[in-house]
Amino acid sequence: MPLAFISALRQPYRHHARFEGVLGTALELQVLGASRQAAQKAEAQALAEIERLEAVYSRFLPDSELNRWQQGQLAEVSPDLAWLLLEAERWMERTGGAFNPAVDAVQNLHRRNPDPDEAELEPIHTALQAPLWGWENGRPVRLTALSLNFNSFAKGHIADRAAAAALRIEGVRGVMVNLGGDLCHQGENALEVSVAHPFSRADNAPTIARLRVRDRGVATSGHTQRGRHLFDPRTARPVGRVAQATVVAENAAAADVLATALCVLEPEEGQALAERCGADALIVDADGRQWGSQGLKRLR
Repeated sequence: MPLAFISALRQPYRHHARFEGVLGTALELQVLGASRQAAQKAEAQALAEIERLEAVYSRFLPDSELNRWQQGQLAEVSPDLAWLLLEAERWMERTGGAFNPAVDAVQNLHRRNPDPDEAELEPIHTALQAPLWGWENGRPVRLTALSLNFNSFAKGHIADRAAAAALRIEGVRGVMVNLGGDLCHQGENALEVSVAHPFSRADNAPTIARLRVRDRGVATSGHTQRGRHLFDPRTARPVGRVAQATVVAENAAAADVLATALCVLEPEEGQALAERCGADALIVDADGRQWGSQGLKRLR
């Protein structure tokens, strides 16, 4: 019997691992490989890529490249950080300003004063509408005093890169990386993803949807997660019509930023944006009404 045929008959090795405290959250990793050794190598590659990019993008590591750039300590930036800034510009434009990496300033103000007056909001609102950085001879130059936070898609991008690094290992056929809810699947073997109901806090509560995804990214954002509050960068005001948005997109970075933007936009606007971006979305408003894209039906 030919060796190639014998190899084809072998069941793939399925590797599942979970880690706590990765980027301050939980990491779940699944690998479909030809052997235990291949899966273990894939896991090591994924973890190494996460650690490498954490040193670039982290808002919490004082000496991350992002923080050092914000503090004016860098004359040049890496291709990874330059990509992040260019991609952020693209998403700010595509979302009409619903995504803005400086919106934490509004959240911080509301933490200090839950009901700020117009005099307190106006300076932040004006700063949010101004350019946050510019480019000089291909180098990014920070133009704002507001702190910048790219978690709305940097974490998804790290999941994408970690999955790609694992999939490059010989013998690996499929990879799933779930980094704190930002999920990326690459390769073989479609994955079923459960979407939690936004108004149920029980771990064993019925899901609102089950989606089958392959070579895609998935992310969910909402106001009901850990009492989270979201703000509209265009108005510097809190928003609350959308309770939860789940997005399936070409990668986890796109799903991540779109899920955040769709919680800011009106449901009809958010659904239209997702479709323009080639993504599928499930939006639930504060009254429990649902908006689902046509493509979402194919994933159920």
